[in-house]
Amino acid sequence: MIKYIIILVITFSLGVTNLFGQQNLDTFNYNGKSLNYTILLPLDFDSTKTYPVMVGPSDTISASDQSFYWRGTKDSQGWILIGYKIYNATGSIDEIKALLNHLKSKYKVEGDKFHTVCFSANSASIFDLVMEMPEYFAGITGMAGNPSANNKEKLKQLKGVKVQFVVGDKDNYWMGSAKRSHQLLLDMGVESTIEIIKNGQHVMKPLIGKGFLDRAERLRK
Repeated sequence: MIKYIIILVITFSLGVTNLFGQQNLDTFNYNGKSLNYTILLPLDFDSTKTYPVMVGPSDTISASDQSFYWRGTKDSQGWILIGYKIYNATGSIDEIKALLNHLKSKYKVEGDKFHTVCFSANSASIFDLVMEMPEYFAGITGMAGNPSANNKEKLKQLKGVKVQFVVGDKDNYWMGSAKRSHQLLLDMGVESTIEIIKNGQHVMKPLIGKGFLDRAERLRK
């Protein structure tokens, strides 16, 4: 009987361990509907510990719908990585808040705030989302991605949110936009940094996974 119990405990432990480093599909409730999001937990996840949480743009039809800049990674480098439809979400603020509040209720979120990432065509809308609810966000990374500069008063909502731009030097249009956005935010008193990647293209595939997560880590400091 004792041997049987020990085997059960070991089997259960191995099963739980195998979930970490593997992206899964989970759900939250909003207005009576069950909505999907994807989640990748740290390899050594401990529910009693606090973790930085990154929410990135992703379709969430299946567990394989990873956000682009951590696609294929198994090691989240200590982050909880969440994929959700946050692009064009400024008309769905209450839905996004429901997701983030759900995550807060389920995990110990570092600083009680989230990080996010945007790139290319989805970037302006994700910056808009952060400006609509800056109290929920600690940082945003554009790879390459920029806010719209049409409403400078609205950009002031980014005060208190750390912003970083990462762009390739061969990506002329986006590099110019990133430089202008970076300087504009600095002039407004928003904490902003910019990194220009040598020989970097618009889609910076070499930064998927560790390269991106190393940069996201800067905004925790």
